[in-house]
Amino acid sequence: MCIVLAVCFLAGCEAPLVLDGVEQEKNKAVRRSDSFLSMSSNNSSLVVVGNRGATVISADSGQTWQRKDIPSKPFLMDVDTCPDNSFVALDYQANVWLLKDAGAEWVRKDMGSTETPQAITCDLKGRIWVVGSFSSINLSDDSGETWSENSLDEDLHFTTVQFLDESNGLLLGEFGVVAKTIDGGESWEMLDPIPDEFYPHDAWFKSVQQGWVVGLNGTVYYTGDAGGSWQSQETGTSDPIYRITANGGSLYAVGGNGLVLSCEGCIDQGVSAKWQKVEHGLPIRFYLRGVVPFDDKLWIAGGAGALHEVTLKNSVAQNNMNKVVVSGGAE
Repeated sequence: MCIVLAVCFLAGCEAPLVLDGVEQEKNKAVRRSDSFLSMSSNNSSLVVVGNRGATVISADSGQTWQRKDIPSKPFLMDVDTCPDNSFVALDYQANVWLLKDAGAEWVRKDMGSTETPQAITCDLKGRIWVVGSFSSINLSDDSGETWSENSLDEDLHFTTVQFLDESNGLLLGEFGVVAKTIDGGESWEMLDPIPDEFYPHDAWFKSVQQGWVVGLNGTVYYTGDAGGSWQSQETGTSDPIYRITANGGSLYAVGGNGLVLSCEGCIDQGVSAKWQKVEHGLPIRFYLRGVVPFDDKLWIAGGAGALHEVTLKNSVAQNNMNKVVVSGGAE
């Protein structure tokens, strides 16, 4: 017995290290370690981006997914779709990443900016806009090859940018700041701010007149007069709201602790419409920062590898949603 114990001591009698689970996790399209921060779609493809260069892509409306990480592992914070159905993504180091189609590779374009970027969009002309710190506004009209940088000379972060057509666009940022352009971004005019120095995480405007802004403490503000006044809408939650999108006449928003909100008929009814929490039944304990409508479905994405498809059935205002597919890791 003493001999056996001595051999075990010298050889290090340990249980064999099983790496099968680690390898299986690496081979998944979606991993529990993923922190998804944004998603976008075109007619058939979906793109989800997040930390450490994580990008997950579906070319068949979410039926199958392919992982296409960027080797340099940038912190990807936002993604949008351009009129030609290509995708543009933004990283924290002021790089823009282009994806021509789901089967292509990401191509990096250096903005050459010293400001911290916050949001990216493609306008109807296919021009790329990036906004960020010190009220910076960056524009490329040649697919990221060259950039012009402008600032409104305000010490604040712009956090959202949206163009409604070739002429009209809106910027929102810290301290409730709202700026608009009517000449395609040649000039910007500061509007009256949103109340209480509200910090907008995201915004969605149907027109220059009508829009919604979301942020901390479950807050939604609505304007029906082009920002002349803002009215809060009851949401029934204090969780932060990070993203908002539209599908038909309804609006959807996602946020902290797996929050999904719906506002049926919101676009037609304006401020009188009611937001309701959607009891989706999915095992999400962390944040959601991506939401994309697809016909009668929503794709939602967030922390801990959350990537889920849910189907909207009957009246979404009655929280009648059911789980269809769980494509990512369960939290």
